[in-house]
Amino acid sequence: MDWPTFIRRYVWDEQKTPYLVRGRALTPAQARHELFAYAFLVGVGAGLAVALWAGGVPGPLGAPLAGPYAASVAAAAIALGTTRHPAAAMYCATAPVVLGVGVLAAALRLGVGGLETVGLLVFSGLWLRYALRTVTVARRARADG
Repeated sequence: MDWPTFIRRYVWDEQKTPYLVRGRALTPAQARHELFAYAFLVGVGAGLAVALWAGGVPGPLGAPLAGPYAASVAAAAIALGTTRHPAAAMYCATAPVVLGVGVLAAALRLGVGGLETVGLLVFSGLWLRYALRTVTVARRARADG
């Protein structure tokens, strides 16, 4: 099996995942594929966060609700992947906001800042921008049935 070709074909396939096409202009099949890929990635990330929390690794600032929140995001990702409901996409879109606020709060609390803090904030902003696109795609997919 040729992994680079497989990944490239799935991640950047003009018919299945045209990421440069506006969310409202996607075909129903393209919307389904894009929502599945996004839900899979968010679900895996949230699942890892739950596993870390269950293993005793504290969330941002030792937040006791980090694990349950990550579990709820994982559940929303599963709901998004199966139902393509815009409400699930909106809930998944809270994850980059929570990440950004957590990183910023940790940096302010600990009195540290640096390239990694800026990098995580930029990552959170880009993720939020894409998460808002998935809300549009979910609305489009839901309207198409």
